[in-house]
Amino acid sequence: MAKLTPIKAIRAKCLECSCGQWKEVRLCPVRNCPLYEYRNGHRPKEEKCIKENDLDKK
Repeated sequence: MAKLTPIKAIRAKCLECSCGQWKEVRLCPVRNCPLYEYRNGHRPKEEKCIKENDLDKK
């Protein structure tokens, strides 16, 4: 079995959580999930991460 990159592993977990439905991964309603920003197989932009961290502190 080939090793998964962290992003691909997150994508696989999201796919498992949505019962194997790719469309459901894209439409995921669980916005407070720590994997939410990574579910589409790419990293979120740095600006977005900083803004979210600032909101948590307030």
